[in-house]
Amino acid sequence: MNLHSIVLKDISRRKTKLIVAVLGVVVAAAALVAVVTTFTAATESLYEESNTFGANIVVKPETRSIPLVAGSTSAGSLFTGENYIEESEIPRIYTIENKANLAVVAPRLYGIAELGNSPVVVMGVDPEEEMKLKAWWNIRGHWMAEEGPEKTEIMVGSDIAGPMGLEEGSLVTLKQGDVYIDARIAGVIESTGGNEDGYVILPLAASQYLFGKEGKVSSLEIRALCNDCPVEEMSRQIMEVFPGLEARPMSQIVQNEMTMIEHAQSSAMAVSVIILLVSALTVASTMLASINEKIKEIGIMRAVGASDTQIVSMLFLEGAIIGALGGILGFFIGTGASFIAAPLTVSVTPSPIWMILPAVSGICILTGMAASLVPARKALGIDPAEVLRSV
Repeated sequence: MNLHSIVLKDISRRKTKLIVAVLGVVVAAAALVAVVTTFTAATESLYEESNTFGANIVVKPETRSIPLVAGSTSAGSLFTGENYIEESEIPRIYTIENKANLAVVAPRLYGIAELGNSPVVVMGVDPEEEMKLKAWWNIRGHWMAEEGPEKTEIMVGSDIAGPMGLEEGSLVTLKQGDVYIDARIAGVIESTGGNEDGYVILPLAASQYLFGKEGKVSSLEIRALCNDCPVEEMSRQIMEVFPGLEARPMSQIVQNEMTMIEHAQSSAMAVSVIILLVSALTVASTMLASINEKIKEIGIMRAVGASDTQIVSMLFLEGAIIGALGGILGFFIGTGASFIAAPLTVSVTPSPIWMILPAVSGICILTGMAASLVPARKALGIDPAEVLRSV
């Protein structure tokens, strides 16, 4: 009879104690899995929600404010610096070290034009990039399409559409100086609470034609992939590539929420580790009790030639089996628990993370084997001669 069969036969004879030891590991494994699954779902949900914030890096020309003072009286400030970014220079942004994190680079051109007899703020955008950046906008109608600089589709904010009686399909004329653009309203942006509620939005090329700013943009709004995206570092890299521009990270809200999630996760992980240590003690005590019951058996095995390595291997194998059973059962129980806890604690619905099953099982196996060290030491201290005298 080999060692494996001896261990399996011994385990089958002590089902109750085996169940107690396995349950200790199950509780620890379930706690670990529940914590990881719940907070992974919370983090992913936060990153997805951060997309509704729009850009998280804004790039614009650097300006300097010079105070104007007449005697002891302040006369305001004078702002100096180039007011536009050359459109031809924008591709250089893809040379930064973290270029893989650049999801959307949306150029903007702002200006004032006349719509009917009223002055309006016009924002020129790249329709495709803007749609990616503001996918959460609700549009009555459809996104605009560019037909040409002198004739195009536009979108208008709700604050303009209502008072002017504008709606999808309305034909309007935008004027700036001697330049006119005939446009059809493709859609009305439902109120967002942002500046776009009061904007007329048209394709970038049309806005450049309207304002006589061909090849120029006012700013860039950038959406960086936010799974651990280093927006501050990316802003620094952008300013290195464009020395005359200012890049500002806008991710403070996400970072604050991430900090709270990380603190909660750290606390939960600490509790899980404590449970894991308690489970190791449970396994160790169960195996110690098993050693006390098997003193005669172990003594006889040593008397007939079983080596210390064989005795220790038997105990390690038993600990590994307990750990493996507890780890696998704990994974499924912990995953199920996260489906109950996550909606209540962090308002998300998690998904099973199958890739952590091997890691959790491995940790539990190591825990079971570590718990076998003390029983193994006691087993090696059994004197075969004394056992044989008592038989």
